[in-house]
Amino acid sequence: MKILNLILRVVTGLVFIFSGTVKAIDPMGSAFKFHDYFQALGLDFLIPFALPLAIALCLSEFLTGFAVVTGIRYREGITGMFLLILFFTPLTFALALSNPVSDCGCFGDAIHLTNWETFGKNVILITFMVKSSRKSK
Repeated sequence: MKILNLILRVVTGLVFIFSGTVKAIDPMGSAFKFHDYFQALGLDFLIPFALPLAIALCLSEFLTGFAVVTGIRYREGITGMFLLILFFTPLTFALALSNPVSDCGCFGDAIHLTNWETFGKNVILITFMVKSSRKSK
């Protein structure tokens, strides 16, 4: 069980590191994606915050993933991951139902996922996170 938990922890952390890294490579691309979502959801007042939010998201993803993979500040990292995934999973479900923007932008231009694929990815990651955060018996 310890090996499985370690594998799940590393895979989950690497997904967050990868996502944060590809967003950091092109923060303007992430800002444009935020802009698209804000516009589609009628949240135009948030458009000026698209770039700062894009930067904050890529930093959050990278740092939480790094903390979980390395074990440095693991508790803070897994807590941050849970907060991110618990916010984005219901959001991606709602976006999958309405499909206002076809590509979620989760992995920048590196990998394109539909909103349903993103929702599925999030459900899998939640499962991995719950399993890997439990102590082995």
